[in-house]
Amino acid sequence: MTSISVQRFPRYTVIMIALAFVVIAISMRIPIPNLDLVAASAQFAQTGGLERLSLFALGTVSLFSALALAEIVKLVFPQLANRAGNAGWGRLLVGIIMLLFTVLQGYGVLTALMAMGLMEDTAASLVVGIASFAGVSALLLWLADAIRLPSLDSGIWLLLTIPMVAALPREFVLSLELIRTGAIPAWSLLLAAGGTVIAVAMVVAVNRLLAGAGPQGATVRGIPLTVLLWPPFLASIATGYLIALPIIAMPDLPASAPWLFAAMVAVSNSVLIPLFVYGYFRQQPAARREEIGPIMTVVAVAQVLICVGFSLLNTVVFLPIVLSGGMLIVCVTVFLALWRLVAMTRSQAT
Repeated sequence: MTSISVQRFPRYTVIMIALAFVVIAISMRIPIPNLDLVAASAQFAQTGGLERLSLFALGTVSLFSALALAEIVKLVFPQLANRAGNAGWGRLLVGIIMLLFTVLQGYGVLTALMAMGLMEDTAASLVVGIASFAGVSALLLWLADAIRLPSLDSGIWLLLTIPMVAALPREFVLSLELIRTGAIPAWSLLLAAGGTVIAVAMVVAVNRLLAGAGPQGATVRGIPLTVLLWPPFLASIATGYLIALPIIAMPDLPASAPWLFAAMVAVSNSVLIPLFVYGYFRQQPAARREEIGPIMTVVAVAQVLICVGFSLLNTVVFLPIVLSGGMLIVCVTVFLALWRLVAMTRSQAT
């Protein structure tokens, strides 16, 4: 695991961030080996989906899934996680799990492409494709370890943000085109924009509450920003398992009763997000819990309002992009961390 102090080497962090942009941009433009580019272009070019047929087709899903599993273990079995981390097994296990997820997910993607006639149906194509996905995932794991933004524990948050932000201009233009043609009402975009502005203001306020304005972006109150970033995603993962049985019993539920489905998700997240925040609260020293208890409560309330609000908003607005409260929290927090990094770099230069 690469351990580089952001405060001492901000320029190194800047270089690694630039490298992450380059790696993702290049991998998005290299097609999966043995892909029928002519047929794929005819099928996906108009929807801008060729990125899903590149070496970045899996994105950060495999890496993020492995890290999320590790985060759950930390919350449920903190002593076991600490022993594994001290023994140096933690990152190794994350890497092994990530590669396992990559193989399974890559196999699913490649066999689907073969079934669609977009790829040669041979064992060699399958092996080369999975190896290519594994190589990209390994590179992303290295970048996630190498990048340390101020107050953030991992570069995974930046790696999540880059493709999300890169897709925004295309999605915005597509939304305007749909409004121009009358496919969606203009108020959908305005309502989404208004909700986004409010949510961004809330995330900025919570970031200031957690990180404050300490020297060189240090966390003043000693509360890691992971308490702001992880709970919405962990709650979403748990919600997916909890509502699996109702969906199996009533597979048409999301389409036939979207409000009921959204309400089920909202209730689940409203319960699970505070539970995960409490998990981080338990890890704080007992002497500080009385002091930080109100802060953690504010964090949990803000997360619930943002995530549940966007979940319900998706049922009334019809946009090409699905609004995600968890991703908005990540994007805003990453941009604030980048801003602090720029300030640190300037102060070091002077």
